[in-house]
Amino acid sequence: MKKILQYILMSILFCACAKEKTTIWDFEASVDDISRIELRADHKTLLPNGEAKMEFYPFVYGKKNVMKYGKDEEGEYISEMVEEEYLIPDDQLPKGCVKVYDQAGNEIKENVYSTTTEIPGTVLNFYAKAGAIESNRLPITIRDLPDESYDEIVVPVIFHMLLPPASAGPTYDISQEYMEKVLEGVNNIFNRRITTDPNGGNVKLTFKLAVYDPSGVKLQEAGKNVINLSESNIKYIEDQSTSTASYVTGYDKFIVRYKSTCIWNPERYLNIWLTRFSMYSDEAGTYSYETASPTVMHSDYDIESIPGLSDVQTKDRFTLSDVTSCLEVGVLVNYMTFLNPSVQGTNTFTLATVLAEYYGLLSTNTRYYKNLNSDGDIDYCPDTYTSYANYYPLVFKANNLEGQPEELELEWFTSFNVIDRYSRKNSVSIDQALRMRKVLKQCPSRWAYKSDWAFTGK
Repeated sequence: MKKILQYILMSILFCACAKEKTTIWDFEASVDDISRIELRADHKTLLPNGEAKMEFYPFVYGKKNVMKYGKDEEGEYISEMVEEEYLIPDDQLPKGCVKVYDQAGNEIKENVYSTTTEIPGTVLNFYAKAGAIESNRLPITIRDLPDESYDEIVVPVIFHMLLPPASAGPTYDISQEYMEKVLEGVNNIFNRRITTDPNGGNVKLTFKLAVYDPSGVKLQEAGKNVINLSESNIKYIEDQSTSTASYVTGYDKFIVRYKSTCIWNPERYLNIWLTRFSMYSDEAGTYSYETASPTVMHSDYDIESIPGLSDVQTKDRFTLSDVTSCLEVGVLVNYMTFLNPSVQGTNTFTLATVLAEYYGLLSTNTRYYKNLNSDGDIDYCPDTYTSYANYYPLVFKANNLEGQPEELELEWFTSFNVIDRYSRKNSVSIDQALRMRKVLKQCPSRWAYKSDWAFTGK
């Protein structure tokens, strides 16, 4: 019996020390596994200026047999083997096995193309290839170089910091250096300095901190005006608000009520109010600022010359006495977002978005096809795509919209646009730049750049 027990114990110890059986799965794919290649690109048009670049993206597919399960007409479970297409991840393919070529068969290095020699109007066709499998031909049109002979515009900026009392919650401070850094980022975007956007425009619009106040006295810190709110001010703002969540309406009414203090002459300054209103959300996104398109146009111009603006009136000047809403001459920005631009997650905040809207750009994000205008657009800029951003919360999007006709061709693109939600947000398009220049020229409420007072004090 003792020997039997020893044998059992030795068997248990031997089994405990035995190696586990390991199965290694090979997820690598070869060129022979490829059944189809789909080629996409950043856009469908390209500027021949050498700065604009078109990047191509091959999507490689294979096929595999999978077991599918379901029920028959009698409710019995059945199974069958079917062939399905699947996207092969890049890291499973041999490096360099998929290449992009132009129509002459020249390889496009690193899948990025730019040119200074192609004639505007030329249509170039590109394709991807791996082994014997070739993708669709993707046409890219070389567009005309825009006339950018217009002069640079410099806008003086004053940041009004509406600080709550300590008893009402945390206060804050922002240095001149930080404000300069923020404006530098905006200037880089509007002057096409940091983008490879295939259709990137140059507004030639620069923002600088004001140096002198309305009385001609030099500011201790350029661009900075501190407004200390009292508890009664806070209560007034809360009482005047239509939304207890945002207080935007209350801040607007407060600023207009005390406009001799809170608004600097709109003919000499762009006013930006940094306030403590809460961010709020709806189905279109998260908002941490308030702005409005221009509502006045000089009598020299037809009101219809900038389509998409609403309730526009003719006015040859726009002074402090004309202000009925602070959004007519400036923008409201949540100070927490201003200090922490990534607060909106992947949809990163930039002041360039706010100012682009202030100078007349319209949203590209729409949910319903019926919202498009007669040109099949929504923002009156033909070189921007319209998309419903919630379908694609990434920089890579498609132009499919809820309710659009099924026969409408699906077009993929990369968003560089500061107006797009979920975007690289480092550019405005050519047509957007031209629209902003129109607003700057024709709308008196946007004419702060015509005065040097903020820089000279006289």
